[in-house]
This record gives sequence, C-alpha cells and structure tokens, in this order.
Amino acid sequence: MSYTLVNRPSVKVDIIEATDYYKHIHPELAKQFLFRIREAKTYIAKSPLSFQIKYKQIRTLLLKQFPYHIHYLVDDNQHQIVILAIIHAYKNPMDYTKR
Repeated sequence: MSYTLVNRPSVKVDIIEATDYYKHIHPELAKQFLFRIREAKTYIAKSPLSFQIKYKQIRTLLLKQFPYHIHYLVDDNQHQIVILAIIHAYKNPMDYTKR
C-alpha cells in the first residue's frame, strides 16, 4: 500500500529553526541536516510501520548524525503519513502535541 507524506505547517518552522542553528555552526552542516531529513522521510514512506508507537499512536524516527526525531502518524483511512514535528531529542514531545 502506498502512502502520501504530508507535513503539518509547523514542520517547516522546525526545519528552518534547526537549519539556521546548523548554518551558524557551518553551512555544510545545514545541508547535511536537510539531506538527513529527506533520507528519513524516504525511509518512512517505504516502511511507515517499521517504527514502534511512542505515544498517542505517534511513531518516531531518529535522524542519522543529528539529535532530532521525526514524529509522525500513519493514517490508514487517508493513506497518509502525517509528519507532526521534527524535534530535538532533548525536548519534551508533549510540548509539540499542543500546537
């Protein structure tokens, strides 16, 4: 079964904030961060159920090389994978469920 990837609007803000942070350290880090996000989304799209449910039907995938998790839901009715947030590993994910 094929799923469509859908980002919540707040995901764009998550990516911009993290990318800006890494850009200040080194521009190549920002590029690598974006590459790792694309890589992870591709993996999720191919195997959306590969990751265990962490909380409230939300699954997470830790990016390679960076301390960020992609939090997502699998909506079987709509055949969608909804990316909820891209969160630093040390932040409380419950803060993001209120957005």
